Amino acid sequence: MDSALTNLITDDRVMIRRRVRDWRQAIAAAAEPLVADGSITPDYVRSMIRSVEKYGPYIVLTPHMALAHARPEGGVNREAMSVMTLAEPVEFGHEENDPVSIVFCLAAVDNDSHLQALRQFVVVAKDAPRLERLVQASSVRQFQQVLHESG
Repeated sequence: MDSALTNLITDDRVMIRRRVRDWRQAIAAAAEPLVADGSITPDYVRSMIRSVEKYGPYIVLTPHMALAHARPEGGVNREAMSVMTLAEPVEFGHEENDPVSIVFCLAAVDNDSHLQALRQFVVVAKDAPRLERLVQASSVRQFQQVLHESG
């Protein structure tokens, strides 16, 4: 997944083996670094959660992986991405791809960058062995090494 997308995931935006109660808390926790650095507003976090409530678990793109996102006008200040692996997987309600073990949070500034990011993201989402190694990473450094593998 070597792309501009992975370059957005800086070390301070990677959380390893966090514990959450449910999918709502998973989305909010995955977004924490982006709220903290001002990339997104708390409204954007609420928009992401509302989108899943309204449209179902469409953000669970592949087995065990969710890409939390909402429309750019929902509170995005600058393009950003964060990621969180879970100590214990959570159910999002997706018939085929639950439970989720890794949650990426995407903040795109406009529809074009949003669609471009989603297209780039499909590359890593389809690489099941790499996703598994990301989930198993025990440190930010190890996570980043797997994320930036050429493949």
